[in-house]
Amino acid sequence: MDGDFAVLVTPEPKEIKVKVEDLSLADRQHLVEYADQPESIITEIELGVPEEDVRIDKKQFKKLDKQLVFDEDSELLFDLMESDHFLIATAGKARPNAVAEIAERLWHGMAFQHMNFRTDWGDQKLVIFLIEDEGLYAAMGKWYIGHLKKLGEEEAANKTSQLWDRVSGTSVSLPNDVQDNYNVFSRARVLRIRDSQSRSYRKVFGAFPTHTIASTLLAKQMGGQSDISPPGYFALLVGHAYYKEIQLAEKSETTMLSADDYEGDEIAETRGFQDGTSWAKTLRKLVKSGDVKLDVNQMLSLEGQGLTPEGLVTLYSFAYYMNSTPARVSALAEMVRRIESNKQIPASVEIAKIFGFDSVEALQEDWKEFVLSRDFK
Repeated sequence: MDGDFAVLVTPEPKEIKVKVEDLSLADRQHLVEYADQPESIITEIELGVPEEDVRIDKKQFKKLDKQLVFDEDSELLFDLMESDHFLIATAGKARPNAVAEIAERLWHGMAFQHMNFRTDWGDQKLVIFLIEDEGLYAAMGKWYIGHLKKLGEEEAANKTSQLWDRVSGTSVSLPNDVQDNYNVFSRARVLRIRDSQSRSYRKVFGAFPTHTIASTLLAKQMGGQSDISPPGYFALLVGHAYYKEIQLAEKSETTMLSADDYEGDEIAETRGFQDGTSWAKTLRKLVKSGDVKLDVNQMLSLEGQGLTPEGLVTLYSFAYYMNSTPARVSALAEMVRRIESNKQIPASVEIAKIFGFDSVEALQEDWKEFVLSRDFK
């Protein structure tokens, strides 16, 4: 810091002075933690919507001459478009431009809030498969199930076999040679474009691709979790994905599907109230009447199996709460850093402390006050 200005040093090196008010929330967090600046530089700002505000140079999206190929004998051949942080692999009639822009805008939204997001990402790209050919989608499922079995991951292979034909979005692990040849991350996102959903892939922000990419980016930032982690990973991830979907697309098109871990032949299907436009209003009424109780421990324990519409919308409401003020967004970023570092979801009492409360009950009361207010939309 130099007075009221932040000093940036470029690689040349060259010094640039900018006003603090022109910095992202992540950069302001850095100044509070490492440059002894007051927290008011975080709390006294207008949040805005960074995914909408960022300028994306679509001229930088490049169609590549080479294709993504799994092996010489495979029918899995994909055309490629490259953006700054993503490799969009397409098959069939799928057009990559809108999804590339959605992904880059969501990437910048994460970078705006999480100060180590850019550094953690590095120079690799995330592959997003867009498949608008049912035969090719089936062939990819067959390949991936076989790939998992070769790795000895029988349980994952069985679950994939149950869900593959039912889902419109999933993730796959890529072979090492594909990772090396294309300089991409080990996990890739697969989006299956059905006729009824094709409109979502032609605009920014399409509801379903926004949901799935938002989920992927937060999962990437949080990292995995240890076997001894308290529950909450699913709750935080799903709540965030629905929050971004409704915030940016102004509706929800996403249904949750999950296969039972034990019986193996049951598939649970859950979605919220209608299309997302009535979620806040309906939940507010249920909380007022006492039919839904906002309980942090109960919310964190929610999983795919047994998830009700009320439970799903409760996850959305907590994600909305955490993103509703600059101070809460800063606390959310701190919590995500702790998850990334410890590979564990903090206990509910620790989450309360991160958000500035002495007890879980105080956090719950503040969350409830937010849900009952008109700020929750």
